[in-house]
Amino acid sequence: MARISQKRQREISVDRDAIQRLYEAACSQWGQAAVDADHTRIWDLRCIWGMKRILPFGALFSDNLSEVLWVAEEVCGIGRPPSSVGAIS
Repeated sequence: MARISQKRQREISVDRDAIQRLYEAACSQWGQAAVDADHTRIWDLRCIWGMKRILPFGALFSDNLSEVLWVAEEVCGIGRPPSSVGAIS
């Protein structure tokens, strides 16, 4: 994954709730095991919702796959043990 500067990390961290909701919706659509095995499904749903204008493009601070995955994994704790959720490195 591309390196994201600390300044940009702070900016995109505000997408936490939206990306958590995307994760939950992706799990509902494809199953949690499938989403946990491939986090890019979160981005897939983000694009689907963008095309359907559910979550319009430009509504998030995260601009690309790398940033969405960083928020999902580092801020929301998706794919990490529950004890480390919310800890930003």
